[in-house]
Amino acid sequence: MKLLFAIVLALVFCPALGQPGPGHAHGMRTMPPPERRMNSEERQRLRDQVRKGNMTRDEARERWREERERRGIEPGRSPEERQQLRRDVQEANRDLEKR
Repeated sequence: MKLLFAIVLALVFCPALGQPGPGHAHGMRTMPPPERRMNSEERQRLRDQVRKGNMTRDEARERWREERERRGIEPGRSPEERQQLRRDVQEANRDLEKR
């Protein structure tokens, strides 16, 4: 009887373990809007420089951020802004579920 209970319990909880956690879009990241994307030539140039050892990945990221700012594109959101946006979306979703 204990064995049967253990098997049933394991079958009940296994699907829950396979689900993605909150805040994950099924394990995939969404693509940034077109104005924030790097074109393929710029991306390849930075990759080549990192591979050759001319710059580190962090330096390449910083260069890309500087380029975005130079073009007048808004820099990334701060952690506080992301958290507030996340809370706003969750609140909006709760409101939708109540309707």
